[in-house]
Amino acid sequence: MTDQPLVSVIVPTFNEAPASLAASLDSLIAQTHTNFECLVVDESADPALAATCRALCGRDERFSYIRPAERVGLAASLNLGLARARGDYVARFDGDDLCHPERLAAQVAYLEATPTVDVVGCALEIIDDAGEVRALRRYPAEHDAIARRMQFTSAIAHPTVLMRAGVLQAACGYDPSFRYAEDLELWLRLLGRGARFANLERPLLQYRQASSERGDAHWRYNLRARMRHLSARHLPARLAGLAVIGMWSAMPAALRRVIYGRAILRPAAAVTR
Repeated sequence: MTDQPLVSVIVPTFNEAPASLAASLDSLIAQTHTNFECLVVDESADPALAATCRALCGRDERFSYIRPAERVGLAASLNLGLARARGDYVARFDGDDLCHPERLAAQVAYLEATPTVDVVGCALEIIDDAGEVRALRRYPAEHDAIARRMQFTSAIAHPTVLMRAGVLQAACGYDPSFRYAEDLELWLRLLGRGARFANLERPLLQYRQASSERGDAHWRYNLRARMRHLSARHLPARLAGLAVIGMWSAMPAALRRVIYGRAILRPAAAVTR
């Protein structure tokens, strides 16, 4: 293993299907940027799945297997990985998604060429359980547009980000009290601290999503994050965002699925490779 990796990739996993996890970790092994470490934080309740995860990590010396003594949840798992991270940059990735081979290379090149940006994400392709591409999701490219959009929705995809480790550590990482929307809480906190965001327009990640539905608990935490970071800056937009999220969470789940599918996602036919 390289003595000092440039990138630390943190991958939380829980009872992941072996085939999906193997494909995800293989997509990291295939990265054209090779100077990274991968910290897999496994909370699998099934001992057989935990053993499989450990074995998959053992195939490559850049991978470290981390198993909490007890179930701690996603945000705390990410903090465990962050505490072990040695890279100048921290990348997020989930154990059922797939990285484009040039993902890390493209994002590292962008941050090294753009010292004013602290967090960079990218567009993503949404795939189903069979691996078929169903939609393309794009995000605003520039910081000001991201900051405006963040008042209404998350304008950067958590599994796609590469962050400057110092900025993330200075903000004390993730808030483990957030069972859901831990990424939104972090983005709003970083915005309040003056961090700057960007998104690459290329889809450099395939995001596995079997369902678009998010439960009521997710929306409660979403509103909690927005209330916590309510401030005079962008106040009209933030109040409008609270109203929109409140109305969205009150909609019947079936209606949310229809709106999400027709108005928020681009159809698979529009995906360009």
